[in-house]
Amino acid sequence: MIKMNSNTLRYDILRELFNISIGKAASILSEITNKKILLDVPNIEILNSQDENFKINGCLPDKMDGTLMVSSICFEKKLKGKANLIFPAKKMRTFINLCLNEEQENSQYYDMNFTDIDFDTVKEIGNIILNCILGEIGNYLNINLTYTLPEVKVFDVIDFSKDIKNQGHMYTLILYITFLIDDVEIEGAIIIDLTLKSLNELMKKIDKVRDELDE
Repeated sequence: MIKMNSNTLRYDILRELFNISIGKAASILSEITNKKILLDVPNIEILNSQDENFKINGCLPDKMDGTLMVSSICFEKKLKGKANLIFPAKKMRTFINLCLNEEQENSQYYDMNFTDIDFDTVKEIGNIILNCILGEIGNYLNINLTYTLPEVKVFDVIDFSKDIKNQGHMYTLILYITFLIDDVEIEGAIIIDLTLKSLNELMKKIDKVRDELDE
């Protein structure tokens, strides 16, 4: 595991960059849903996904131990990889209901009961959040990116871990995020899979910003 904390300024620049992009996404979602939505990135980690001890489920928040709802987009050009927005399916059910102003269900067996409207809602949420993040990275670091439309899938933790492992990207950047909507807190994660070349390119750009701050 590579801890960003080994270089405090680099970590702070990267975290602030993601918090800016997450803030923009929260503002857009608030406007669309007409509800106050707050998003925060409390922590970041970079993992070597080719390490034999790498297990993505061991890096996810403790509450994400069941069925997951994942919205993903692929990106390429100067950076190449895949970005995944991940939430526990049950919490995502709550979030969708709040966004659509629907009553909360009491049943504990509704995790997999997602309609086409639900999937479209999650696609739109994923599109806004992931596009804001990748767009802000591209703008701030002067990197051109192109990316696909979001794809939404439901996984259990084990299958998602296998899916991440099969992508073949060498490094995994994890943003631990917290959603707050109508006083309901939802913990999730954004996982960005990167090639070694892309990670080096990103760090090179971050170091350039760091050097400019030191001048």
